[in-house]
Amino acid sequence: MNHRHYLVFLVCLILASRVFAQDKDCEQVLAEADDEFQAGRFYGIPSMLMSCLDRGFSNEQKVRAYLILTQTYLILDDPIAADDSYLKLLKADPEYVANPARDPIDVYYLSKKFTTTPVITPHIRLGFNTSRPHAIEEITTSGTPLNRKEILKVGFQFGVGFDLNINNNWSLCAEGNFSYKAFKRTTSGYSKLDVQEMEEKHTGFDIPLYIKYSDDSGKVRPFGYAGFAIGVLTSSSLSLQFNDNTTASPDSEVGIKQTSGPNEKVAFKRNFLNKSLVFGGGVKYKIGRDFVYADLRYMLGLSNFTKPDKNYYTQDGAFDPSITNYQFVSDFFRLDNLSLSFGYIHPIYNPRKKTKPRVRSLFKGKDKSDKGKS
Repeated sequence: MNHRHYLVFLVCLILASRVFAQDKDCEQVLAEADDEFQAGRFYGIPSMLMSCLDRGFSNEQKVRAYLILTQTYLILDDPIAADDSYLKLLKADPEYVANPARDPIDVYYLSKKFTTTPVITPHIRLGFNTSRPHAIEEITTSGTPLNRKEILKVGFQFGVGFDLNINNNWSLCAEGNFSYKAFKRTTSGYSKLDVQEMEEKHTGFDIPLYIKYSDDSGKVRPFGYAGFAIGVLTSSSLSLQFNDNTTASPDSEVGIKQTSGPNEKVAFKRNFLNKSLVFGGGVKYKIGRDFVYADLRYMLGLSNFTKPDKNYYTQDGAFDPSITNYQFVSDFFRLDNLSLSFGYIHPIYNPRKKTKPRVRSLFKGKDKSDKGKS
């Protein structure tokens, strides 16, 4: 058994030494290619680097090798090979940005012909929200003014999104989010000390469409956006409680007669589709080639959630007993929502040559200047 252990250890040691020797050999080849370039001996550099590019270079070494090849082909007046080498450099490191202070000026200008901006950037998100109803028209069973107090409730949301990148800064974005939203209200003033409590809960999908501006450099990158959202309501439930605070006699203490019942399904009283304006912003934090982010969003409701023709009735068309049991009739209302989400972004890079501008657009400015001279 001991002999087998020694044999396995020896094989691993040999393999490790071979890998180390290969890395050392390829690093040496890279150094020799750089020496050849500095000495002005360009023709042998491609063949010198080829074997390690095929089998031995690490990603970081490939970037250095393709940079040498790009410069070599530019000097040898082979623009097609120079383009191909620089594109392979970007595939090895999509975040490589040519810098005139570091790179030769001809490489810097060549880099302007290429882009690595992802065409589509997917992301996932989850977080918490709170909702607040705003009455379009207050509807009550009372003939006197009422005192309303909104109580914030916490919901949640999660979903996925995609950014269609116009350039490094601007994107057209779409999301699909499942959300749970809730709001609660206490109302007093029905009769002396009587108090009504209601809580409504919604589940559904939000589909925001918006345009976003993002910073494209640095470890921390802020962003902001604005757009429009469609809400799809899948369920809605209502819980009610009515505290009938009555005085038995002038000398007695106040007693409470409480009326409550199970949750009622009220989705049939709510509109299936609802619209909102979307405003938001946040920050992305770069980790390797990916990002994590925090996003604060406000959705301003535009639609009336309540169906007027269903407001006073049950689903089978009978008069709703909530009106007499709890003194409750739903307002015509819109719903605002504030949410905080955290997410993960995985850019799908696509190094490519930029599409050529149309000849007409190139000479557009010149035509105008010529007209001005005439």
